[in-house]
Amino acid sequence: MKRTVYGNGKIYTVDQELPWAEAFCVEGKKILCVGTDAEIREKAGADAEYIDLKGKMVLPGFIDSHIHALQGAQELLFKVNLADAASREDCLETIKNFYQAHPDISFLEGAGWINPYFDEHGPRKEWLDEITTDIPIVLDSGDHHSIWANSKAIEMAGVTKDTVIEGGVLEVDPKTGELSGTFREQAQAPFHAIKPAYSVEKVKEAVQYLETLMGSLGITMVHDPMVELDTSDIKAYTAMDEEGKLNLKIRGSLMTRPETIDDLRDQYIPAQKTCNKGGNFQIHSIKVLLDGVIEGATAYLKEPYAHRPDYRSEPIWPDDMLKEHFKWAEANGFQTHSHVIGDAAVSQMLDALEFSEKENGKPNIRPIAAHMQIVDRADYERLKAQGVTVSANPYWFAKEQGYFYNLELPYLGEKRAEHEYPMKSLMEEAGLRIASGSDFPVTFPPAPLIAIQMGVTRCDFRDDISNPANVLNQEESVSVEAMIESFTINSAYANFAEDITGSITAGKFADFVVLDQNIFDVPVDEIYQIPIFMTVAEGKVIYHATTD
Repeated sequence: MKRTVYGNGKIYTVDQELPWAEAFCVEGKKILCVGTDAEIREKAGADAEYIDLKGKMVLPGFIDSHIHALQGAQELLFKVNLADAASREDCLETIKNFYQAHPDISFLEGAGWINPYFDEHGPRKEWLDEITTDIPIVLDSGDHHSIWANSKAIEMAGVTKDTVIEGGVLEVDPKTGELSGTFREQAQAPFHAIKPAYSVEKVKEAVQYLETLMGSLGITMVHDPMVELDTSDIKAYTAMDEEGKLNLKIRGSLMTRPETIDDLRDQYIPAQKTCNKGGNFQIHSIKVLLDGVIEGATAYLKEPYAHRPDYRSEPIWPDDMLKEHFKWAEANGFQTHSHVIGDAAVSQMLDALEFSEKENGKPNIRPIAAHMQIVDRADYERLKAQGVTVSANPYWFAKEQGYFYNLELPYLGEKRAEHEYPMKSLMEEAGLRIASGSDFPVTFPPAPLIAIQMGVTRCDFRDDISNPANVLNQEESVSVEAMIESFTINSAYANFAEDITGSITAGKFADFVVLDQNIFDVPVDEIYQIPIFMTVAEGKVIYHATTD
């Protein structure tokens, strides 16, 4: 079997036994040995190919622990993209131009509008009706917790101002008393139901696009937390894996919802068995959405919203149903992957984990808590006791323009807003393992180097770190080393993959990224600018700066 030595490099292995090395040898898909240049050349043998890294830095391949992989790829490829719009007017102009450029379209989909461009009742259906009432328009918000629809789509979805959807908000225009055109959380479901389904071939196209994007960012493994049973996602992932065309390691969570649990639960176990055959696509967990988001006032809080003193929002799952679902999931070998934004949602998750552990008579299965925007310190001990791994989103560790001062501060009040997204305290005070993820397409680009920088600076990579108005609670800053671990070995652990990837260690897959500069030498506010030189997954070059 062919052997390749990567030598003369600055290799940060993320392996406690040998943190730094000069060289390593790849045999086939795996790392044969790691050490000094002389040691590895001798062990590899005279016939081995030698690649001179010329002092470049090598890290383990990055692992995104929470990325809506297919959803994001499909949005970039097939839908109107509102991510670059900077106002209501920009959104409408972009939608209008897309519609005019696609005169044969029968259903207009898009994503990327954000709440700060509109009032608290969201964008209006009448603005979309001015573009067309002939076909439905359904537009996901940038955070994917709200939908903006025109009258045609509302009619097709079968909702009216009198419709009641548990766990959902149907916004009403205060002037007219009619539906505004914005639908939040579970109220999105009727609109998702009328969207056209993608074929397996269309999904495969999205996977190929995804792999190209991930390779360019140094990512060799992802966790897709919203794999739907009733779509082509599983068929496409599985087919590509069986055909040997899946270069990324993809782990997934099966999406679960209160309204479909009885209908779909009997399908979860067969789906898990279908996907877990030792290939690059595997499913070990279920996704549970416990609450919404701050900007939609749908995150579930222990104390009321500052701008609505009588309102804390509501949980998506009734307590008893959530507890039974966690019990069933863990009894059947599923990890739980929970979306928790508000502190009350975190506590509800812990109640369910404690119930599951007690009823099943065994420890929890590496539970994941994603996002963790507002966390009550009183819950730190419970989080540690339940062995929770946090899937954090360092891309949001900042006083982001348009969000922090326009929404988060008035919605949460100064104390809670200033203490959003704890990381250092969750690591050191609570003693939790922290993995990192982008939540793409909510975040674009999902570049780990951006997130590593922001985890250290607590400031948007586009803003001036010397201005305190841009920095979100500097006390929660962590080291570059800790951020690298969150995107490598910790994310591997979150996916039950720490024995095969996540560090440059003999016996593990040859998953690594080569950087043009030493991440420890550049100023912290320039980390995001470090060029990715090469990305290798299981010994195969999936991105090279000189050829892409």
